[in-house]
Amino acid sequence: MRSDLPTVPLEAGAGPDNPPCPVCGEPLFVWVDLPVDTGLAHRCEACGLGVMGKTGTTADAIADLERDAGEDGVVVFENKASLQSFVTGGAWSGLGTDHAYRFTPESILRLIATRDQVLAETRWMPGKGILSMWQSGINMFTFGHNLALGAFGKAVATPARKPWRESLDLFITVVLAVPSMLFAIPIELIGGLFRRGGAYRVRFKVL
Repeated sequence: MRSDLPTVPLEAGAGPDNPPCPVCGEPLFVWVDLPVDTGLAHRCEACGLGVMGKTGTTADAIADLERDAGEDGVVVFENKASLQSFVTGGAWSGLGTDHAYRFTPESILRLIATRDQVLAETRWMPGKGILSMWQSGINMFTFGHNLALGAFGKAVATPARKPWRESLDLFITVVLAVPSMLFAIPIELIGGLFRRGGAYRVRFKVL
C-alpha cells in the first residue's frame, strides 16, 4: 500500500446529509437501516456515537444519556461498539429504542468531558448483554424487531406490518429461542473479555 497518498480528513464529508456529531463535531455518516424500514441510523466515525433519528446538540445527547439514570447517578447503556452490534448489524436489538442516541465508551468519555467529568465506575452487565445478543440473533430471521424482549418490557418492539408476517415472526421466535441463546452466550462472553460487551453501567464524577 502506498504511504504517499493524501489523507482525507473526516471534515471533508461534512454537508447537509452529514450533520455534525453532537459529541465531537465530526460529520455523521449513514450506519444501518432502522428496523422495519423506519429510516436510517447514522454514526460518527470519530467517537462511535450512533444517532437514531435527527441529531441534536451536546446538551440533547447528555440528557438522552442520563434520561433513565438511577437515584445513585448510575447510567446503563447498550454499547454500540459491542461485538454483538458488529456481528448482527441491522438486526442488533439496540436499534429498537426510544432513545435518540446509541453510545460507545469513547463517546461517553468525550461527552462528559464537556462538563469536566470523568468515569468513576464502569461495570460490564453480562446478563443484560446476553439477553440483547439473544434477541439480536432472533432478529436476524424475523420481519419485526425485538419481539421477545418487547413482550416483557425489556426493549422497544417493532412488529412486522402485515398480519401473516407477525404470525410467522411468532413461530420463528419460539423455534429459535434455544438455538439463539446457545449462540448468544459465547458471543457476549468473548465481547466482554475484550471490553466489547453489549451493556455497561457507568457512574460519573467531577474532576
